[in-house]
Amino acid sequence: MTSPSNEFECRGRVWKFGDQVSGDDGIIDFSAVRDGFGKGFDQKLLTEMCFRRLNPLFPAQVKPGDIVVGGVNFAHHNHIEVSAAIKLSGIAVVLVESSETGFIRRALSQGLPVVLMPGITKLVQDGDQISVNPATGQIILADGSHVHAKPFSDRMVSIWKAGGLVASLKQEFAR
Repeated sequence: MTSPSNEFECRGRVWKFGDQVSGDDGIIDFSAVRDGFGKGFDQKLLTEMCFRRLNPLFPAQVKPGDIVVGGVNFAHHNHIEVSAAIKLSGIAVVLVESSETGFIRRALSQGLPVVLMPGITKLVQDGDQISVNPATGQIILADGSHVHAKPFSDRMVSIWKAGGLVASLKQEFAR
């Protein structure tokens, strides 16, 4: 049986990005997405463009379970398509120095946890294998050392594990 602490652990390769990464012209090309506004997401387009401007290899090489690490003010000027693109790419968790609360809320509502950890970009390198547990805040770095971020609240964990806000509410109302 998986212990509660391990149940929420995300292990994966780090894709490291810097400070001031814009959601609408760094993570995705927002102008290319908006043509279909109101008609749902073009999932293929979102995954093909995700982080392509910052790392052209990302769309082809990202694997399910990988981890994005970002610097200060990560995903500013973001829209709902930004967190959708990251989640659709297979990213398990986003670990950032700081970010707008709007990005954090939108991501969690889609089942993508965003963990705040000041100083994280100094502790990891692109390509490192690390582990992040949003429920406990524990982060195990590539060298085996541990650091801690603020853990998710129980409510945040339940939204994340349900797969997002809509799924979480459906579970609650079904009880």
